[in-house]
Amino acid sequence: MILDRAGRLMDDEGLAAVTIRRLARDLGVRPMALYTHFTGKEEILAALYGRLLAGLEVPESPGAGLDGVRQMMLAYFRLLVEHADLVKAGSGGQGDLRHSEIIYTLLLNAGMDRRTAVGVTGSLSRLAVGSAALHREDVVWDSEWSRLRDSLRELPGDRYPVLRSYGQDLPEFTQEEMFAFGVDLILRAAVND
Repeated sequence: MILDRAGRLMDDEGLAAVTIRRLARDLGVRPMALYTHFTGKEEILAALYGRLLAGLEVPESPGAGLDGVRQMMLAYFRLLVEHADLVKAGSGGQGDLRHSEIIYTLLLNAGMDRRTAVGVTGSLSRLAVGSAALHREDVVWDSEWSRLRDSLRELPGDRYPVLRSYGQDLPEFTQEEMFAFGVDLILRAAVND
């Protein structure tokens, strides 16, 4: 119940709303009652993070290779988008270890050396966190792409010939497609090294 309420508060009102006092009030108990289960807010947030990570789908086969890594990273990105404050909520613990174990297993089984696997994992994690942080639910992407094309067409052609040319045929991406594009680039580059 504590984690359910903490998750709803985080999603509805932001991370600052998740306090011991607020959780206790919402659950109809005294604040000290929560300390029976958790040592403090940080532990609640870490447990919430771990619970949400545990719900991610993971490949069943250690031979799933780079497709399995891609699947896991897309699921992680979607989770971070759905729970925008999740990155600030906590990390570490069994959830992170389980996912790291699976990703490293998949990368090593795909033939990557250990150093490349560490670099790929770090790069993919940073891409997911950064992409999720920049994700905007309030943007209507059809009109955003149209607006961007219009602004590129208005650039002076003598100073910005390439950018201006993109005003005619700017390829469109959804936010998730852009993230997946980055994941694919990182994985391809690592394999071709």
